[in-house]
Amino acid sequence: MKQKPKDLFVILFIYLLALGAAVLTLKYAPIPDMLWKTALADLVAMVVVFVFSMIYNNSSVYDPFWSAAPAFIVLYWLLQAGESCFLYKAIWILIVLWGVQLTRNWILRWDGMQDEDWRYVNIRKKTGSFYWVTSFFGIHLFPTVLVFMGLVPVYYILLSEVSWLDSWLAVIAFVFTLNAILIEKSADDQLRRFLKNRKHENESFQSGLWIFLKYPNYLGEMAFWWGLYLFALSVDRSLWWTVFGPAAITLMFLLISIPMMRKRLTRKIP
Repeated sequence: MKQKPKDLFVILFIYLLALGAAVLTLKYAPIPDMLWKTALADLVAMVVVFVFSMIYNNSSVYDPFWSAAPAFIVLYWLLQAGESCFLYKAIWILIVLWGVQLTRNWILRWDGMQDEDWRYVNIRKKTGSFYWVTSFFGIHLFPTVLVFMGLVPVYYILLSEVSWLDSWLAVIAFVFTLNAILIEKSADDQLRRFLKNRKHENESFQSGLWIFLKYPNYLGEMAFWWGLYLFALSVDRSLWWTVFGPAAITLMFLLISIPMMRKRLTRKIP
């Protein structure tokens, strides 16, 4: 058996342990508020993954958490809501589709436990003995909090009785979110094929969506979270304040992810 399949089984085992820890937290944590109880369960699951990141000396063990956790979080909220209208199901299906495509892309690109994201490698070089403290707060906790914030609009949708619904805005939100997923998937697939088939490391990538857009994969990711926010507005305009979720994720991409990628490309391509 090749090493990558073995390592993927290890990842699966780690995430099943994390899921189990989250379920136990949801069952036994004496927190009456469902949102905060879920936040704690999410944090506990993240800590389990972080422990294994340290054991395997690879912070990329955490990478699937971004795409895997939301479907389980929203499923729990759905089950607690006790009723499941078409809108609820549509939102959950979109989150599952998004999660599956992102996780699939990570599986196809990841080469096993010896493969750590280049960003983490750079952080490791810069932080030295403080790397695991930095990894906990910057690589594990920070994205976990951002994703949970991005799901807050969905939480309040499920709390509402959907007595009023702007059906046109709901349709726009569905189409917008689905297209965001498709854009991200197409961009990721195109980039993955390019990286696999390029002739030399400094070869520039100009094909598909990448001809018309810079970082279309990031654009699709940001748009996905804004799509979930549009669903909230279609149910209740007073949920406008949940904008902090998609706004925070967008700022992360604009101020951190995209500049890091641009800097890396500038170094590689004179």
